[in-house]
Amino acid sequence: MSRFKTIAGIAASLAAFPAHAPAFAQRADDNAIADAEDAFGSNDGGETLGIYNPNSVRGFSPIDAGNVRLEGLYFDRQGDFSPRLVEGNRIRVGPSAVSYAFPAPSGVVDYRLRSPGENAMLSGVIQANSWGGALVEIDAALPISDALSVGGGASFSRSEYPSGNNADITNLAAIAHWRPAPGTDLKLFGSRTRITDEDIYPIILGNGAETPGRLKRRRFLGQPWADVETERYTFGAIARTSIAGFAVRAGLFRSDNEVREGHNIFLHAAPLGTPADRIVSAYPGRAGVSTSGELGVARSFSTGAFEHRVQLVARGRAQDRRYGGSIRRSLGSTPFGEADYVARPDFDFAAQSSDRVRQWSIGLDYQVRVQRLGQFSIGAQKVDYSKRVTTPNGPAPESRDKPWLINATATVDLAPAISLYASFTRGLEESDVAPETAANRDEAPPAIRTRQIDAGAKLRAAGMTLIAGLFDIERPYFGVDGSNIFRRLGVVRHSGMEASLSGSPMPGLTLVAGGSLIRARVKGDEVASGAIGNRPIDVPSRKIIASVDWRPPSSPTSVDATVEHVGPNTADRLNLVDVSPYTTINIGLRHRFTIGRSAAVFRVQATNLFDAYGWEVAGDNAFVYIQPRQLMARLTVDL
Repeated sequence: MSRFKTIAGIAASLAAFPAHAPAFAQRADDNAIADAEDAFGSNDGGETLGIYNPNSVRGFSPIDAGNVRLEGLYFDRQGDFSPRLVEGNRIRVGPSAVSYAFPAPSGVVDYRLRSPGENAMLSGVIQANSWGGALVEIDAALPISDALSVGGGASFSRSEYPSGNNADITNLAAIAHWRPAPGTDLKLFGSRTRITDEDIYPIILGNGAETPGRLKRRRFLGQPWADVETERYTFGAIARTSIAGFAVRAGLFRSDNEVREGHNIFLHAAPLGTPADRIVSAYPGRAGVSTSGELGVARSFSTGAFEHRVQLVARGRAQDRRYGGSIRRSLGSTPFGEADYVARPDFDFAAQSSDRVRQWSIGLDYQVRVQRLGQFSIGAQKVDYSKRVTTPNGPAPESRDKPWLINATATVDLAPAISLYASFTRGLEESDVAPETAANRDEAPPAIRTRQIDAGAKLRAAGMTLIAGLFDIERPYFGVDGSNIFRRLGVVRHSGMEASLSGSPMPGLTLVAGGSLIRARVKGDEVASGAIGNRPIDVPSRKIIASVDWRPPSSPTSVDATVEHVGPNTADRLNLVDVSPYTTINIGLRHRFTIGRSAAVFRVQATNLFDAYGWEVAGDNAFVYIQPRQLMARLTVDL
């Protein structure tokens, strides 16, 4: 049976589900704008909103830096979470990071599990888009007893991408939630993601003087045989309880990501219709597995007007990666912008490299809050980090670091609705991995020491919350050199300001707006010698978003719109190629109704409504175009 027949069969089963089944509100309530806490970044119901996302916070990637949390607990993620396992995420920066013990300089992305509750639930989603993509999702929860609930989900999709490529994706997940006593619970979970026949989009290599000419989007310029298959597994347990007045929480996780033989296609830019070279980079696969976790013990107590919390936190990870062995072959030339499919070359792969990371930390955090005045916290953690790399030429010298990391945060309540915040954080974070365009692609440098300072104000009035702050982050800078080797090139500093305005100024109306301005500069010998410019690659100087959701009183229909502006960017190490800013507009509608006693929502959305054109930076002098206009229709039913 084909994948589309399977999707059609499941869709028919959902439509035929008895209309008199009890309705348990769940997926039909998803609304990214209405559910947003601020404009700094969130994901709800599969829709992303905000000036930041898991791959870009203040110009850095929390994912690459290793700053992932799952329900507040440290998680060394090796591949994307299954959307059947997690229901969304939040970016934690500024005041939202103050409550975290040992916040990270490059920001934190915190994911939420789809935890089954005390009520039964069955939700189904059917979705299609104007590119030919289709999706079916099913999520269910069932209480076994007053203390035990189980849940799970499955989704099947034919995903269509902006470059005309596509993939078949299957997601499965299961979660058990045990609540044996008040204040005590245990969650066990597992998920699998399988991506098959994923055609690889081409990366455009520029001429070093300007961005490429405008290509026709959704025309597949890759090769049908240049695909990749991916398997991802996530398993874990989260426990929380109270023992003798101490709050205890713990998480133990396993993340496994394996990519079988894969390819990257590179197209040299030229005037449209002019013959240009094409290159394929093939590799025999790569894999990353990690076991990680956190144990925290906290004690809260009061002395007069002072509320104290002392927290001891231990974290660790054991990570192993296999990568490398790539080989490049020419595919000949073809007129730039036109598809030309050729036979698959023979690849005699080189031996691969491997690395092994072991990292442990233990820290003590103290927080004191004074009623109607504010709070202060200070923490210190000792980290033990080691990394061993084995190349085809033998083992490299082991990298070790054992730093003390200090952090401090403070908030001052000037009035019930006005507060100030400030923080100082030192971290040991992962650097970016060498990109596909580098000669040493997938190579991961040792962990780096980072530093952040931020401060700002938070104001609440008339149903709205305004947050405005400044930040300054410094860390080692890695990029490709003149020989196309990814390595350390200096020190980079990101200084800037950010703001968020969110809330509901009147019934039925929700506003979420924000922006960030970043001044990013590199310093060091490579800059002084002229080998690289003083601006890092791929750090847009500004980003601004504004979203509105309006649901008239007593109306089952709501409309929403989002405007997003991405500012100028730098595309090459010499700072010769500037990328122009672009602005996109999304509009959407939700109509709520019932099918028998089941709640349902019909969602339509147009993204990049006016089909704006722009370039994203994919590496040194490397580009991919932004997503063109897409129309999407989605039916959600809580059965």
